[in-house]
Amino acid sequence: MEKQQLETMLFIEKSYHSKISIKSHSKRRVIADCLNKLTDDEHVFDDIFALTMNIFDRFISKTSSAISNDRYYQLIALSCYNIAKKLRSNVSINNENEKTSLIFSTENYSDEEIFNAEQIISNTLDWDLAYFVPHDYIQLLLKYFLPLENRAQICLHVHILLSIAICELNTLAILPSLLACACLKAAIKGLSLQNNYQIDELILKTMNCNLIELNHTQYTIEQLFQSCLQNIKPSPRRRCLAPIDTSSQQCTKVK
Repeated sequence: MEKQQLETMLFIEKSYHSKISIKSHSKRRVIADCLNKLTDDEHVFDDIFALTMNIFDRFISKTSSAISNDRYYQLIALSCYNIAKKLRSNVSINNENEKTSLIFSTENYSDEEIFNAEQIISNTLDWDLAYFVPHDYIQLLLKYFLPLENRAQICLHVHILLSIAICELNTLAILPSLLACACLKAAIKGLSLQNNYQIDELILKTMNCNLIELNHTQYTIEQLFQSCLQNIKPSPRRRCLAPIDTSSQQCTKVK
């Protein structure tokens, strides 16, 4: 059943991505950082952040004119987040206890503006809002590739790497399954838990990935993580991965 589910997801994913054009908002990085912090503050699952950025990236790619008004693009970003929560969360949105409502109130967004923004996003995307994100593959990958005792530790590190990657990279530029596999490989390498060649063989056999693309994406993730480590000021009790040694790995460009 799980193998059939995985095969179906991969088929849908690749057929969908072949039709996508890529265009990024000039302030995407700032938007992503704010939304990532918002998901942490509201204690929602990481896949909601991933879906939020996927909806935002797809909306921007289908919008002919650039969004120059800061207040408007913040409304669009928050509306993408609201939509993602409605699609992924089992808990109804409560305007009395969520951070999003406080931002809407502080910025004086009316209920009509919020409703109209969500409608604009939905209509622009032809109501095709639900989509696979890398997190959808993680549990399946862990069951295939790792013993039970290592799964929780690896899962935490993969989720951190995914958050960094989604903040930095347009979600339309990389297949969700490829990003999930690359983060899994990077986490395993950083924690020195399993032979890299063994993981490569399992991923290539199960996920039908391109080895050059996989290695290139993994290298990109590792470089992004190293950059984040350099920018982090020491603070107590901060979540952090084990340092990843990228000195011996060469970047292979995808043709």
